[in-house]
Amino acid sequence: MKSFSQLFHELPLALPTFSEIRKDNLVYVDKTRYLYHLVLTRQPQLLTRPRRFGKSTLVSTLEELFLHGVAPYDGHDSYFKGLEIEKLWPQVPRNEGPFYVLHLDFSELIRSCHNAADFQQKLNNKIVLFATDAQLELKVTSDIQRDAFDLLLDVVPNGSLVLLVDEYDAPLTRFLGTNTEATSDAMLQVLRDFFVLVKTRASKFRFTFITGTSRLSDASMFTAGNSIADISQDPDFGAICGITRAELQRYFPDHLRYAAAQRLHLPIEQVSAQQVEQLLDEMAQWYDGYCFDSDGATHVFSLWSVLCFFKKRTSTFNTYWFNGGGVPEILRKSLLNRSWEERLGLLAGDSVQVDLDAFLSPSTFATMKDEVLLFQTGYLTLKAPYSDEAEDSEVILGVPNQEIKRAIARMYWVDFFPDITGFSKAFSAELRASIKAQDATSLQQCFNKLFHSIDYEHYPLTQESAVTSVLHIALALVLDVRVMVNLHESQGRADLVFDWDQTTVVFELKYADKLNQTSSLLKQAVAQIQSRNYGDTLFKRPILWRLAMVFCAESRKLTEVQAVSE
Repeated sequence: MKSFSQLFHELPLALPTFSEIRKDNLVYVDKTRYLYHLVLTRQPQLLTRPRRFGKSTLVSTLEELFLHGVAPYDGHDSYFKGLEIEKLWPQVPRNEGPFYVLHLDFSELIRSCHNAADFQQKLNNKIVLFATDAQLELKVTSDIQRDAFDLLLDVVPNGSLVLLVDEYDAPLTRFLGTNTEATSDAMLQVLRDFFVLVKTRASKFRFTFITGTSRLSDASMFTAGNSIADISQDPDFGAICGITRAELQRYFPDHLRYAAAQRLHLPIEQVSAQQVEQLLDEMAQWYDGYCFDSDGATHVFSLWSVLCFFKKRTSTFNTYWFNGGGVPEILRKSLLNRSWEERLGLLAGDSVQVDLDAFLSPSTFATMKDEVLLFQTGYLTLKAPYSDEAEDSEVILGVPNQEIKRAIARMYWVDFFPDITGFSKAFSAELRASIKAQDATSLQQCFNKLFHSIDYEHYPLTQESAVTSVLHIALALVLDVRVMVNLHESQGRADLVFDWDQTTVVFELKYADKLNQTSSLLKQAVAQIQSRNYGDTLFKRPILWRLAMVFCAESRKLTEVQAVSE
């Protein structure tokens, strides 16, 4: 069995290129069968996925494929030995190549740019440098910078240019929320001028592949280049990015055994296959659940989250994908621009529906529906199949996994308590002590300190769902537990249910407008718990602690909390 140090150094964590992964013997999840099907066509193709889902590695693999081939024709060592494409590639016409491979990463080019003119200059400088390195002599014009791409297409032979554009939408998102409309229009025009040449000079290209985070079908750059095929939700490419459970088992068997051993506190040699499967089930709860397949048949894990999980010597579950990206203002607003019922529903796993046309054809970021933006950025995913041929159809979306639920809860927590720094540690200690001792009075005081910390000028607790949201978020984040909201049981739905240590905790919450209503509402909550036997299931922990609670809007606190015996 390999040591942790050996396992760690096999992980492609620094986002290396395909050739670096293969040269350094890092773990490579073989996606080359998908690339074979891609390169059979000459039609330009667009693939959108959330950040850190493997788009750049995919592009660098295509670059290596067209630069050097599977069986290298220029003396370069092959990095495709043993991969699936090695057997498939001979079916590609052998009289092709070598190719001119123009790889443009727009997310790199947009760095340090202050406007569209800066980006235009950097793009054209990149193309001029590419032509120089390829020993292609561009015809000198009075405005070679502006015309560089067009001039390049003048000198390359037909069918010889491979164009790979990574993060095509980075120039559009770079100034999102801060730029003027004129700047947005200018940036869009730069991209439009670029992509229109992909269409009008199609004979020059052998292969064109474009990646991005978002799909803007009506943006004029793609209406100008309307020959581009969008494969983003094509079922044939549902697993082209991310990693399936089968791939996780195939490529990371030693990492899985090590992680299982760490979590179970066992020697590695004592870890059974069943225990590895149990770990995979836990990992699936946290990092699986992403679906980009219109048939709803393929689900993938976040590969970045999996790599970061394996990177930790203690194999700790955390919000790795979320932590590595930050939250742009437009995305934060999309998550916060929801009613308390909708917020609670997202955290509870409820689905949301969006019109099919709005899902497939968003025009601009400014007019894009929040649900579509959340899907494109990885916070929502497909929860059911859909057909783009059906009229008046809707697309069903939902939160993919525990990592994203936790990330969203964290954003809601900050929204509730913007100045709560230092409070969480004390709150956590009091909350844990109250549950361990089954002290209802102590728990009431603990929650009331939480409610008291909310900004009174923007006080949100004006209905029961808002109070439930606060408790849900606090319990999930502070106790690191899965909180179930409106849990369906045979005789009804408990408001909040969670397991902590040896205890199953059930809350039935009532909301009173006036203080004189609280006593009767408490009786209702107690009777409801007793008559419907909330929490009394085969799945409960050894201890069942059930609490009837009443929040009073007039006094802005829990005025009544009563434990209900079994």
